[in-house]
Amino acid sequence: MNEIGYRIKYIRKQSNLNQSEFAKKIGISQGNLSEIEMGNSNPSAETLISIKRNYMVNLNWLLMGDGFEEGGLYADTNEKVLLEGYRDLKESDKFELIEIMRLKKRL
Repeated sequence: MNEIGYRIKYIRKQSNLNQSEFAKKIGISQGNLSEIEMGNSNPSAETLISIKRNYMVNLNWLLMGDGFEEGGLYADTNEKVLLEGYRDLKESDKFELIEIMRLKKRL
């Protein structure tokens, strides 16, 4: 398994998704994801961008293994709780939460 494949598999496992679920969310086939995770192929730029957007990972970490402490997904436990909770919200609730955060920053 190549390193980028390992990191993508790590993101999937941390998100508690099987290959089919994760692949669908990032817009590729389960077979393609399997090949990437095993190191038999490399992800396209579109796939990397989709992973970055959907799982809020640092692209530098995803590509090179640099940028975050061990784990790479979250800066700390609070960030993990916030991001995972955010992902489970309806779109209208996500918008509301963003507005609350903007208000808190202004205060």
